[in-house]
Amino acid sequence: MKSLVAYFTIKGRSEEALKFYEHCFDGQTTFIQRFSETPYQVSEDYKNKIAHAEFKAENVHFYISDGFEKEDVVFGNGIGITVNFDNRAEHQSVFEKLKIDGEVTYDFFETTIDTSLVCVIDKFGVHWYLNYIKE
Repeated sequence: MKSLVAYFTIKGRSEEALKFYEHCFDGQTTFIQRFSETPYQVSEDYKNKIAHAEFKAENVHFYISDGFEKEDVVFGNGIGITVNFDNRAEHQSVFEKLKIDGEVTYDFFETTIDTSLVCVIDKFGVHWYLNYIKE
C-alpha cells in the first residue's frame, strides 16, 4: 500500500511548530532526531536543531525538519495540506487553533460537492485546507 506523507521544512522553528501542531491536532511527536545524532557536519549552534521528526494524530501524519544549516527555505504558497473532517465541532476547533498568529485566506464556505471548507495559512507558512465532509 502506498501513502503520501507531507514533509515540512520550517527553518529553525521546527520544535516550536511541533508543539503548536500537537495542540492543534491533539497529536504527538513520535520521533525526533537532532543533527547531533546524525553524521551531518553542522555548527555547534545547530547541533540541537531537528534533522528529522515525525508527527501523528489520528489520520494526520507528517514529517518535519529545521532543514540543513546552509539551506534556504522560502516562505511560500506552493503546497497546501488538506485535512478532511467528519465532525463539524472538531473541524471548527482545529481551525480556531491553526489561525492563531496566522492568516485566514478563505473563511468558511459551502462548496459545490457538499463540503464546508476553510483555508488558513498558519504562523509557520503552511497552507491548511480544512474540509468538513457533510453526511
